[in-house]
Amino acid sequence: MVLQKRFHDVGLDVQFVDAVMGNTLSAAQKQDFLNSDRQNWLPTVMQDNALGCALSHHKIWEQIAYGDQDYGLICEDDAMPLPATSPHITAVLDQLAGLDKPIDILFLGNRWPQRKATPVCALEHVSADYDFRLTAIKYNSIGAECYLLSRHAARALLKNNYRYIFEVDCMLHHWWLHSCHVLHLDPPLFAEEGRPSTIGYTHIKSWPRDRIHHKLKRKWRRIRTSYIKRIYYPGVLKRLQAYFG
Repeated sequence: MVLQKRFHDVGLDVQFVDAVMGNTLSAAQKQDFLNSDRQNWLPTVMQDNALGCALSHHKIWEQIAYGDQDYGLICEDDAMPLPATSPHITAVLDQLAGLDKPIDILFLGNRWPQRKATPVCALEHVSADYDFRLTAIKYNSIGAECYLLSRHAARALLKNNYRYIFEVDCMLHHWWLHSCHVLHLDPPLFAEEGRPSTIGYTHIKSWPRDRIHHKLKRKWRRIRTSYIKRIYYPGVLKRLQAYFG
């Protein structure tokens, strides 16, 4: 009821989707995650709550991918409309949905406001108080409290096996792992509410049988990922600016 009122007050009529509880899943239900390549990427096992969070997002992606709307707006249960910009939420969403060039993934929150946001495209006639724009952020790597997802991007993400390797918010931001362009709205419309996370990260477990070849693969992939982000990002940014320009 609290969430329903929160979104209703800013002009959103939301559909609630029951979350997947990771700690109630059987080994068979976790199979795709257990058989993933995660150990060769990350030194810790994905926690049950993070696994459930990923499956919850996957369930919504399926609704968007096979629905009859071009976009879906996904809000986690701790998404809080920002008081300053919330009066403009519906106007911003209406203009985004009407853009000539489709958007793949657009984050409406920003966990790292101190990181440089490079302008890609300005939104027009939304507000006299704010200059809303689409931006790209090179090293923004977490956060999925609120994002706009296109039907095309939802279908692409559901075919991508990295969704079983990385926590869902990391995977969404990792533009070098999927074929979708990733943007942020500036200024943002949403932020995390601030209450304690139900995903946790308080009982992080290392792999029980971690061998030297796992560690070497992880080190190589860290180096390779760092190289890709530094070398390819300028080209990605130019293509985004040309696409939306």
